[in-house]
Amino acid sequence: MPETPEFPEEFPLAELTAVSGEPMAPATEYEMPTTAHVSEPTKEKVRMLDIHDAHHAANSWKEFFVHIATIVLGLLIAVGLEQTVEHIHHRGEVQEIRKALAQERQKNRVFYNLNTAGFRYEAEELENNLHVFVFLQQHPGTPEEKLPGVPQWGFAHAPIVASTWKNAQQTQVLDYMPWEETEADGQLYDLLGLVDKDALSALDAEGRADSYASVDPNPSHMTPAQVAAEIDLIQDAIRTNINWGVHLKNLHEQFPDFSPAPTEDELTRIAGWVRSAEDKKKLRAAQTATNTALAPSAAALVAAMKVADTH
Repeated sequence: MPETPEFPEEFPLAELTAVSGEPMAPATEYEMPTTAHVSEPTKEKVRMLDIHDAHHAANSWKEFFVHIATIVLGLLIAVGLEQTVEHIHHRGEVQEIRKALAQERQKNRVFYNLNTAGFRYEAEELENNLHVFVFLQQHPGTPEEKLPGVPQWGFAHAPIVASTWKNAQQTQVLDYMPWEETEADGQLYDLLGLVDKDALSALDAEGRADSYASVDPNPSHMTPAQVAAEIDLIQDAIRTNINWGVHLKNLHEQFPDFSPAPTEDELTRIAGWVRSAEDKKKLRAAQTATNTALAPSAAALVAAMKVADTH
């Protein structure tokens, strides 16, 4: 069997033609299709993922527990870091909400001052109007220019600001604040809400009392029945205004930085306008009997309130 000739790795073109026995076709007769050149990846370009052999199994209980302790310690460190980050974040939120609440509190303090002034103006205004209509009731037909005064109707009120507090209640930031702090804030806004509600009630009561002026502002043109009805409306407005003053006073007593506030003497004096001196004289004996009957229960109630205040 003839031996296969060994060819060198590279032949010159002429030698390759001679060995094959066939002439090479010109380059123009046969054209090789063009292919994209793909370079082979080198070791420097391809980084293989290093896979380490698994650690040997624990040979003793000591090694096993050390391994478990290492895992647990790593988890604790990871959880601790996460909680630390959350704590810093929540502490920042608490500082922001405290600052915002302090600013809102300052606004409400300014408005409280205005509301106290508005309450006092309303009280004097209603006293003047009641005096005019009582005189007209006692002296029917008195011309307007001879009345002891001119009815005045006006109302000053500043609504509370509570947007920051309401927004805080819709988030979880209050959960990261001391309970005593959020409880005090909640009580403050509850009292502010009562003050605001009473102010609106007083405004409505005054609106009913001065409704006659939209028809005829001259009270001397009113009939005796209309004058009597007007006196009832004014007294109702006085009662409503007193409720406003009571809640203003209660808010000041619980949060002294809200001032000035109506005093007990003011409220007592205003309440005296609701009844005439003659009516109070008639009821003096009946009131004394009632006070005597209620004295034991009243004393027990006062004692219980003092005990409750200490807790």
